[in-house]
Amino acid sequence: MVTTYKLTIDDFLAFQNDMIHHSDQYKRIRSAWLRYMNIPLFALGYAAAFFLVPRPESTIAFLLITVGIGLLFALLLRPLLKDLHAPLALWQIRRVLSKQDTWPKVVTLQLSDTHVEMQAIRGNIHRTTQVPWTSILKVNENETHRFLYYEEDEALIIPKMKNGVTEVERILDKHMNTEKHTSSH
Repeated sequence: MVTTYKLTIDDFLAFQNDMIHHSDQYKRIRSAWLRYMNIPLFALGYAAAFFLVPRPESTIAFLLITVGIGLLFALLLRPLLKDLHAPLALWQIRRVLSKQDTWPKVVTLQLSDTHVEMQAIRGNIHRTTQVPWTSILKVNENETHRFLYYEEDEALIIPKMKNGVTEVERILDKHMNTEKHTSSH
C-alpha cells in the first residue's frame, strides 16, 4: 500500500507536542527548567516583599518574612511554570521552523507486511527511512495524527484521514494490534 501526503509545520509541531508530554528527554528538560525558573520567581517574591511589606524593628524578622514570602511566591507559581513549559517550547520550535523554507514536505509512505518505508522530499534532499514493524517501540496518537516511534525521539508522523477509516489506517491497525506496542492518547 502506497500513499502520499504533505507534511506541514503543524504536523511536525503535533509530533513535538506529543514528545513534550511523553518522552523522558523532555521530562528531564522540564525538570531542569522548573529548577532554574524558581530562582527568578523567588527573587521577584523577595523583591516585592522587600519593598511592600512594612519593616518590623528586628532585621532578622524582616529577612525571615521576605525570604518566606519569596519561597511562598516560588512555590505558589510552580504549577503555572509547569503549564507554561510546553507552549514556550512549541513557540520556540515554531519560530525556528518557520524560518526554514522547506515546508510542506512531500512524504510517500509505503506499508508492506514486513516494514514501513517513508520517503520525504525536502527541497533537493531525498530521505528514505525504512522501519520494520518489529522495531516500532510505541505508538502514540492524538485526534489528527499517529506517531510510530522507532527511537525515543524519532517517529513516523502519519496524519489520520478525516473521512472515516482508510486502507492505510486498516493496515496500521492490523500491524499495531498483532505486535507488542504501547499506545498513549
